[in-house]
Amino acid sequence: MKTIFSILVSSAWCVCFSQQVDIAKKYSAYINEVDLKKNLTILASDSYLGRETGKEGQKMTAEFLSAYFQKLGCSFAPGMTGYEQHFDVIESTPGGTMSLNNLALDFKKDFIYYACKSKTNLENIPVYGVDQLPKVGETPCYVIYVMKSLEVRKEVSVLKKQLSKNVKGIILVSKDYSTLYEYMDHYVTTKTMYLADEKKKEEFPILFVRDSSMLSLKNKSNNYLFGKGKFKETEHPKPLFILNGQLNTQQEKLTSSNVLAYIEGSDPVGSKEVVIITAHYDHIGVDHGVVYNGADDDGTGTVALLELAEAFMEAKKNGQGPKRSVLIMPVSGEEKGLLGSDYYSSHPIIPLENTVADLNIDMIGRNDIGHEKDTNYIYIIGSNMLSNDLHDANERVNTKYTQLKLDYKFNSLSDPNQFYYRSDHYNFAKHDIPVIFYFSGVHEDYHQPTDDVEKIIFSKVEKVARLVFFTAWEISDASKRITLNR
Repeated sequence: MKTIFSILVSSAWCVCFSQQVDIAKKYSAYINEVDLKKNLTILASDSYLGRETGKEGQKMTAEFLSAYFQKLGCSFAPGMTGYEQHFDVIESTPGGTMSLNNLALDFKKDFIYYACKSKTNLENIPVYGVDQLPKVGETPCYVIYVMKSLEVRKEVSVLKKQLSKNVKGIILVSKDYSTLYEYMDHYVTTKTMYLADEKKKEEFPILFVRDSSMLSLKNKSNNYLFGKGKFKETEHPKPLFILNGQLNTQQEKLTSSNVLAYIEGSDPVGSKEVVIITAHYDHIGVDHGVVYNGADDDGTGTVALLELAEAFMEAKKNGQGPKRSVLIMPVSGEEKGLLGSDYYSSHPIIPLENTVADLNIDMIGRNDIGHEKDTNYIYIIGSNMLSNDLHDANERVNTKYTQLKLDYKFNSLSDPNQFYYRSDHYNFAKHDIPVIFYFSGVHEDYHQPTDDVEKIIFSKVEKVARLVFFTAWEISDASKRITLNR
């Protein structure tokens, strides 16, 4: 009898599971490449001005998304009176002044800088050579060093590891400043943003100075001995120079927004928990009159969210939606430093402890160089970093439904590209919320004005979006919440 009873229970469970699976498959059909192409053709057109955070194109896009969610019948997130969660950002225009002793240096002509977004005053700061560093606990200072190569990251990384905590910045003297400027142009002359309400973070400015601009400061005793000696701390050394100046003197406050579409779960208890699905709808705007449409980055993720919202809403309208709630959230500010997702994670509409997972979609419409002739793949990043349950669910539904090649090449904390840290899922992962980042890789049109709709493989976008849907359905309708790894 025990055996027969076990078989009956097992069979009943399989039937129930099969029915649920069939429901998910039924509603996945609402995700189709015709609608994906129709919506992307709108959002990645020149009229949307590259969707830059805080600018007209981004606001137009937020209005389009809100209207779309309203048409689908999506609810406002709990406690909200509209679809948009607004936040302020500060836009900094690179520029400023700098002087060493009494020698004034001109921005761009004589010096540039990076790793500094906020307005910064440099007032009577002592500057030392690396062979005469002050000991820890002495006056905050800068260090000056002659660059040995144009490998900026490597030079800075080596230096920072050997400097004491009272060193607050570095001045790198370049003998090939013109080449350096050409290499660094995008990073040091492009406007930057940060959240207006974030606590001021201690920045570590890196200033680059043209060697020939400092001729008048050379003499026999300090003829660039700095940078050639060994790293050495000494008692109360005499500074080589006194640094004065201001960085990021021109700043402007702008308003941006995340767009939240809420689909309440069917279970009275389970609906308090939520599965969030994100993609960033911003791009880099207009540069020198050229619109950067960002069709793949991340227009593909954005229009996938619209299809996902429709699929879940149709299930809800028919009384067949999953137990837990689903929050579809296009975020902005990703291109400026993951600002929108950062704002949401520090100002959550639904408590983070009730957030089951974040499934993040960023660039799913092209092939990278490693898969030039194969569209049937997607990079999976972060799936097992925090929860093996999430990883297994994604694998399980892919095997059953989509049969994509799940490529884990970049699923590592030591990945030199650091993709795990470079999209919006990370602002959930840092709060111990399990994540998956769906990504098809970088291609030749990445951050170029040629990232256009004509190059998108919509059959691929459809298939990846369906994988996200099945994974979201699986974890939102499961009897038990996915758990964190130990």
